[in-house]
Amino acid sequence: MTLIRYALCALALGCLAPAWAINKCTDANGKVSFQDAPCAGEGEKIDVRPTTRGATPVQPAAAPVGEGAFGPTWQRKNYLQTQGIPQARAAIERNQRECTAQPNAVATAGPLRRGNLPSGNQFVQEGAEKAADAKAACEERTEALREQLRVLERELAAMP
Repeated sequence: MTLIRYALCALALGCLAPAWAINKCTDANGKVSFQDAPCAGEGEKIDVRPTTRGATPVQPAAAPVGEGAFGPTWQRKNYLQTQGIPQARAAIERNQRECTAQPNAVATAGPLRRGNLPSGNQFVQEGAEKAADAKAACEERTEALREQLRVLERELAAMP
């Protein structure tokens, strides 16, 4: 019910004539009056503009040439802040989780699952070599991901 009232009030206000038109009228005796209705005798229309005295004009921000408010620089900065850097950090965390889970997978794989255990220390030695290789590859991947993150962070820091 109140929604209907608001709609009717808005419609009624929209139908009213604007009250900012001012006419300066002079009658036969030379008396001057101001009114919003057109003059019956002599008169002139006065344009009313808001005052700007004391107001400081707002200077638009200087955007790089060829860019609007949401130009390529803004889009790249927004991407880095909302997606690029958070995704790079998530990739590092995911890689580290996979690295900690990987030694368990290396230890359970191989000859024990197949049922043909090699003689002596050979199994332990192969397992240690595989674990060392996996750890080195994992550290290499982590360092590459960290370098990508540093590049993105430097790019963001250099933006205006």
